[in-house]
Amino acid sequence: MSKLNKYQLLFLRWRKRQQNNRMLPFLLSIVTGLVVGLSAILIKTIISYVEIYAVYFSPAVLFFLFPLIGFLLVTFLNKTVFSKIAYFQGSRNAIEAIEHKSSIISFRLIYSKFLTTGLTIGFGGSSGVESAIITTGSAIGSNIGQFLGLGYRLRTLLIGCGIAAGISAVYNAPTGGFIFALETVLPAFTPTLLIPLLISSATGKILFEFIMGEHLRFEARISPFSYEQLPLIMLLGVLAMYTAGYLSSTYQTCARYFAKIKNDYLRALVGGLALGTIIFFVPPMYGEGYISINALLSAEEQSLFFNSPLAPFSNSIYFRLIFFLFLMLLKPVSTGICLNSGGEGGYFAPSLITGGFLGYTFYKILFIFFPFLEINADTYIFLGMAATFACVMNAPVTAIFLIAEITQSYQLFVPLMLICAISYFLKYYQENLRPKGDPISEKLKTSRLDRIILNEISLEALIDKEYIAVKPTDSLRTIVERLSNAQRNRLFVLDTTGNLAGIITLNEIRKQLQDTSGYDTVLAQDIMQAPAVVIEADASIATIMDKFEHYNLLYLPVVKKGVFKGIITKSQLLARYRDELMRNNRFF
Repeated sequence: MSKLNKYQLLFLRWRKRQQNNRMLPFLLSIVTGLVVGLSAILIKTIISYVEIYAVYFSPAVLFFLFPLIGFLLVTFLNKTVFSKIAYFQGSRNAIEAIEHKSSIISFRLIYSKFLTTGLTIGFGGSSGVESAIITTGSAIGSNIGQFLGLGYRLRTLLIGCGIAAGISAVYNAPTGGFIFALETVLPAFTPTLLIPLLISSATGKILFEFIMGEHLRFEARISPFSYEQLPLIMLLGVLAMYTAGYLSSTYQTCARYFAKIKNDYLRALVGGLALGTIIFFVPPMYGEGYISINALLSAEEQSLFFNSPLAPFSNSIYFRLIFFLFLMLLKPVSTGICLNSGGEGGYFAPSLITGGFLGYTFYKILFIFFPFLEINADTYIFLGMAATFACVMNAPVTAIFLIAEITQSYQLFVPLMLICAISYFLKYYQENLRPKGDPISEKLKTSRLDRIILNEISLEALIDKEYIAVKPTDSLRTIVERLSNAQRNRLFVLDTTGNLAGIITLNEIRKQLQDTSGYDTVLAQDIMQAPAVVIEADASIATIMDKFEHYNLLYLPVVKKGVFKGIITKSQLLARYRDELMRNNRFF
């Protein structure tokens, strides 16, 4: 017996001796938080070392080549070492794993994404580290659950704990991480989720801060909220909604363009040179972009022109205004190029940075053309960040708490709630105006809680193995005799290896009975019909339900590597689903 199996056996014995298993999720949430916290430290360390050795010890002119180097390295790793898991990208695939793969995530995703994302951002890729930490955190949670032989619901909970701990550690925002996991990843809120998620989120943040120190905490000068600014906040909320739409459409445009380049290395070459050119002229596009936001918060606008050929023009206040507007428009382009040409990362950070540039540009316009207004630059930077993030990530509550935490300015709560509500409502309203059948509109109707419940149901337990089987060469007489001895309305034609060849329905038999001369000449293979669809024995219940709805069938044949195993009926599945709904409403 291997050491791993021994540990698993010891754990199962310990769990069996416990009279109250409710303590288990709390203990595992601590373990998950600690492991994810260490992973976050490693990700940040990789990025820091790459930036230090690539940037600070290199001439500025080489900035042009850094993204190219990063993209080529990441492309090489994704095509060779990580080829089977390169598709996995942050929360979107974590949700897919929860809904369609029983919360099973590959072990290799624990370390693959923080390496590729670290190289991308360290060499200047304009993306965010959160995609890597979400992937790593969800993989850690899933694999802890798999190793300990836990059920689907506990694995799902640990995925949420891993994501909460990762966001909490990287963004120094334990409440934001906890709410992000609830709002975007886990399928539904139940009170029993609160404590494990909070414990994991706090554990990841404490460990990261203990080793790395405080980070990503903006020193903000926030003026008290006054209702005279309400029209300005509403206007900024509208602009943030359109900015989020621009960010999304820019990404899609870049995706379509780079999809035309079939060779992965050529794609990395084109994207790397394009982003390198942008960074050469506009250095704030290098990396995540938080340094630029800190410069604006510190009233150091001039530092954004450092090492830029545009620096000689920076003394003009109007040129600066155009430059800040250009930064807001260019950040989504840089991110779109990065993520579609070989780089790794996410849209979490780019949405915050784009929103920050929007807020500062909005402030500069008011400051220049309406100097009598008493407004604060920092306030509008953070409001722009929150509103844009809320729309891009579909997470308005996370946006409110995330910005409040990383600024430690809870005076912002009321304006944050207002602007996030306005921008997100407008986005939601606009999406619901789309034609019926549009993927974005349809996505809003998806109930992830339903999929959680469906994944709880065992397919093996639902398979009806009491079926009538005949051979392709059996005569109509044999078929009638077999059918008369059983209360069934269909027969399954199986070949010599047990593979499903076809199905014979009672209606088809009735048609043949009208001509008695065919009793011994008509064979099963003559009247059988090919099944409209079959399902594999390892298919998820959610997938099976989708097939029932799509094909409008009452039953589905189940096969395992072609061999017929039985059928599953829609009525039986719905009855089991109803039973699951009526069960205890606890998540675990």
